[in-house]
Amino acid sequence: MDRDTERPQVTADTTTEPAGLDGHLGTPALLLLTLSYMAPLVAMGGYVPVIIGYGLGAATPVVYAGVMAVMLVFAVGLMAMARHMTTPGAFYTYITAGLGRVAGLGAGFAALTGYVVTGAATYGLGGIVTGELVQGLFHGPSLPWWFWAIVLWAVVSTLTMFNIAVSARVLTICLAAEIAIVLLWDAQVLTHGGPAGYGLDLTAQLGTGSVGFALLFGIACLTGFESIQVFRAETREPNRTIPRATYLTVVILTGFWALGSYAYLVAYGTDAAIATAATPAESFLASLAQYAGTAVRDVANVLLVTSVVAAMLAVQNICARYSFALGRDHVLPPWLGVAHPRYKAPTRAAVVVALVIVVIIAVPALLRIDSTVAYVALQGIGLWVILVLMLATSVAITVFFRRNPDTELGVWRTTVAPMLAILGLGYAVLQATVNSDVMVGGSGVVAAWCIAAVVVVAAAGMVYATWLRTRRPQIWTRIGGVHGADVGPAPSVEPGTT
Repeated sequence: MDRDTERPQVTADTTTEPAGLDGHLGTPALLLLTLSYMAPLVAMGGYVPVIIGYGLGAATPVVYAGVMAVMLVFAVGLMAMARHMTTPGAFYTYITAGLGRVAGLGAGFAALTGYVVTGAATYGLGGIVTGELVQGLFHGPSLPWWFWAIVLWAVVSTLTMFNIAVSARVLTICLAAEIAIVLLWDAQVLTHGGPAGYGLDLTAQLGTGSVGFALLFGIACLTGFESIQVFRAETREPNRTIPRATYLTVVILTGFWALGSYAYLVAYGTDAAIATAATPAESFLASLAQYAGTAVRDVANVLLVTSVVAAMLAVQNICARYSFALGRDHVLPPWLGVAHPRYKAPTRAAVVVALVIVVIIAVPALLRIDSTVAYVALQGIGLWVILVLMLATSVAITVFFRRNPDTELGVWRTTVAPMLAILGLGYAVLQATVNSDVMVGGSGVVAAWCIAAVVVVAAAGMVYATWLRTRRPQIWTRIGGVHGADVGPAPSVEPGTT
């Protein structure tokens, strides 16, 4: 089989293949979906103090400037290639278009795995914070974390079965409330100052600490915007709306975390802020009580639960759309790629994703594994997968534009920016791999097994693609949802066939 058949050529057709999904998401709705993925309150009480303590201390706000640079050059290449993409699928379709169907299907399996384990991890956290809220604030019964995780799972999974507009409305309420809390705290801290006033030397610790650790967890605070592409078929004017939402998400999130980390350093003072890394959530809530009052802290405790719910909803919606894309291309059962006739949503895919996630939740519950340990391990491996796929996507973008020159876009968007992204993300992946034990909670053995499991899943996808090329060519041509002139229209496959 020649090279052109192996690597499908994609024309700059801006129409969207009828995929069955429908919606009218605009820039604000896409922003909500991606900002919710990061769960602002959870990140302020989790990632930010940890970056300060184990990363670069007072230089943390500067770290976010560097992270924004890496994410923006990645987004530039991503948006340039988006002009040539006609179907939803994000990492799956981009890597297929650039590196071929074998690599693309491996990436699709890995992406689905990464987002599913991230979603399952979030339920572990959700069970913990909900139980603490019910028992501590409302003096309710002490119930195991998995009970509350199942309650949250039932609510979130139900919402994912409807049109994406329903999720967007729920996310609006949750996200607006938690952002308001953090901004109120920011304002109070910057109005009243901290133990040392307002003065901070942001460059004092640039030569100390771990640059790699700071970069790694800084990028973790910005993940989610890459998933905007999976909502393409449900977006109004995607060629304008998606780039706008992507760039705004990166800039807004970077500004939010830079301001939040600066306020945290002011509130505690540099040395004390570094020491709080051991108890990040408790320290953030204590600072909320000090600067905004105990009532605001109590509200924040409630919003921690809604923040986790918003993150669950965002992740599960992403998983459902990856499953839908793989079903649409018949590499998974075709019925997964059928949209609900009324809701125009990937309802069947959402149900399957929900069932897989509840099975993962059940494993630590049945084996009596500490929920915090399970949460950190699953969250860490999910982040590693997303970083690797970002790097692979940057490579795919570079290769794609070498084969399909686009003089209209220019060398900056098609070559220079993707190459810069490869350098930045390559360093981040190296740090994530070297520090994989930290990412999954301190166990090198667990980290090695987690990474090996993801590699096996990706390899299985590649082997499956190779098998399809020789045994099911009619499905092989559908991989990635990109059907160029050399491939031709995908043949019809009856539901239920493989």
